[in-house]
Amino acid sequence: METIHLKTVDPVSQELLRFAAQRGIELPWERYEKLQPQDGFLRLGLSCPFGCMQGPCRIDPFGRGAGKGICGLGRDEMVAGTLLRLCLQGAMDAMGSAATLETVPEVQFSDTLGKMVSSVLAENGQADLNGSDILKGASMLGRSSSTCQELLVQSFRLSLLTLGFLEQENEQVSAGTKKCDVGYTIVDKYPVCIGFSGQPSVEFVQQLEVESRQGPGASVALVSLGEWISLKDRFMPIACTSGESELLMSSGAIHLLVAGPGTDPGLIDLCREMKIPVAVAADIAESSDVVQRARQMSSTVSQMSLFTDASQAGDVEVVMSNKDSARMFGEDSKVKIALIGGTDSPQMSLGQLPVELANGIQDQGFRVAGWGDTALWMIKNGLTSDEQKSEVLILEDRQGPLLAVKDLAEKDQLGRLQGICFTGLKNSGELAMALGLAYLGCPVSVAAPIPVQGSQLVKDTMAEMVQSNGGELNHYDHVPQAKEILEWFTTLSIKGAA
Repeated sequence: METIHLKTVDPVSQELLRFAAQRGIELPWERYEKLQPQDGFLRLGLSCPFGCMQGPCRIDPFGRGAGKGICGLGRDEMVAGTLLRLCLQGAMDAMGSAATLETVPEVQFSDTLGKMVSSVLAENGQADLNGSDILKGASMLGRSSSTCQELLVQSFRLSLLTLGFLEQENEQVSAGTKKCDVGYTIVDKYPVCIGFSGQPSVEFVQQLEVESRQGPGASVALVSLGEWISLKDRFMPIACTSGESELLMSSGAIHLLVAGPGTDPGLIDLCREMKIPVAVAADIAESSDVVQRARQMSSTVSQMSLFTDASQAGDVEVVMSNKDSARMFGEDSKVKIALIGGTDSPQMSLGQLPVELANGIQDQGFRVAGWGDTALWMIKNGLTSDEQKSEVLILEDRQGPLLAVKDLAEKDQLGRLQGICFTGLKNSGELAMALGLAYLGCPVSVAAPIPVQGSQLVKDTMAEMVQSNGGELNHYDHVPQAKEILEWFTTLSIKGAA
């Protein structure tokens, strides 16, 4: 465990890692290490993404082996097709409950976002977006004869569509801010804790809330394991980030897992190993039994005492609409705004990049806003407290930076946007959001490697397409350090002053 600081900067998490190691519990870090080296072809985009059963084909990045697929597909088209596959999945994920087996939903942009999207499409001579772009993207991922340029154009169209679906989903959320408590100490407040992962239905959560307050026995807390689960007037308390979810579960402090759609398989496997009950969130009929099983589990285990230090905890108001980001950002056009967010990854020491970036950017006089796991690390490290000279603003997780971009666009102040940094990507939906914001004209940096390094033509074409709309897409062929990203922000300042 001599490398424990490379896994997380949180002192409580470090203690939990030692505890898990003593018990021989395998966590994401061990699985990550066993998977090294990961597939270099996939990382470069040189493993064929098309729906052909004669492969799979891979192209040698060094030019010593295969230079084309069996069908004759070249390097550039293979990499561009990989990006299209990811953007298609991202758009479909963003559709969420709006999609059905019979129809592909149409996206309804707000006036502000609609004007931005229409301007980009008109400037590039493209038709308006609609649901058929989903079908077109899917058809292009057959045994495709599309050019590299055509594949990339469709990728960016789907990334814009992703922004529209995310915005449309959030229209059902009331404007205003919502309270959220964050930190390990949450699990100390109640003798029984039910943990939530994935995205369980609101109806199921409400049913469990009622059940947890009824009947004899100890009080029951409902806590999220890294997910931003929106309730009627608040968020469910978040005990840890998504990267710490298995770590917290390994402590025995969670007495039952409610597994919603999107739950990582490793979390469920860990519960089976530790004999912690698991409830599938879709089965509302079992809600009364869920609370009973959690109470029974609590009576058989001893509560740990690792969570009494309140230094890694906090509560915050979460901005739910761009109207509220407008109020909190203020009207001073001279104050630059930096947006930082993303998901934990075992590739990096958990919490290090978010906190170092937030502190470093604030030192340059920028106002900072965060979302996702990055925001949770900012909260846990006191960056949102009133004691801060300029506290960090926390944005609703699903839309994240889009809220701030829309606010600035409405006020004709997009020039205040210093940059948007994605500190990590969990899924293709987050990648599509990053690409969509860059294509809209925003300066975007992605700390997680994008699988396009296998084609210089794809990288150059993507950069040209983004820059033609006034945007920037900065990404790396390695996991960057905070210093590299801070230098990118500084370079943007120099460009803006030129």
